[in-house]
Amino acid sequence: LMKTGGLADVSASLPEALCRLEYDVQILLPGYPDALKAARKAGSRRKARFQLGQYNVSLWQTRLPGTAVTLWLVDCPPLFDRPGNPYKNEEGKDWWDNAHRFELFGKVGAMIAMGEAGLSWRPDLVHCNDWQTGLIPVFLEAYHDRPGTVFTIHNLAYQGIFPPDELALTGLDASYFTPSGIEYYGKLNFLKAGIVYADHVSTVSPAYADE
Repeated sequence: LMKTGGLADVSASLPEALCRLEYDVQILLPGYPDALKAARKAGSRRKARFQLGQYNVSLWQTRLPGTAVTLWLVDCPPLFDRPGNPYKNEEGKDWWDNAHRFELFGKVGAMIAMGEAGLSWRPDLVHCNDWQTGLIPVFLEAYHDRPGTVFTIHNLAYQGIFPPDELALTGLDASYFTPSGIEYYGKLNFLKAGIVYADHVSTVSPAYADE
């Protein structure tokens, strides 16, 4: 449905392999235009709708093409229905509100994990991949009955670093903005957030872990 490199390869192949071992693995993906178009063509169904801040958000259920893996698309047109690739506009520049876009995505992920999104399914483990999901472990930190979290680093070169005033958009207390938290040389770092707050951290290979 959407591919930007090795992250997409792992996000597609690992859930399928785990499902063959009879684990109930489900994927959460932003509702990018091409992904929603393909999903609706395949007969996807809207399973939930809710208000999150100023936005109306819908969750569409479909299957990962060619597999039995359930896939959820976060449909929020003001943030994800855009031309260009997922992170940059047609001129190759980062979207100005990327921090806000993936903060909302993270909140939806945390809502699903805690059974607050109107779905009948809750995970035992939340597997976050790269900076785009780095705030999910932070949002889940406040819950005592939360699922376990693991954060996988696919590419350390991309960390989701944003100006400090973006912290207000996340809704997080200023107490998180410290060197032991999500602050990184005076800026907000989504990848560091995942590393600090997830229960476990992994990489895509032993060699990359060493690196």
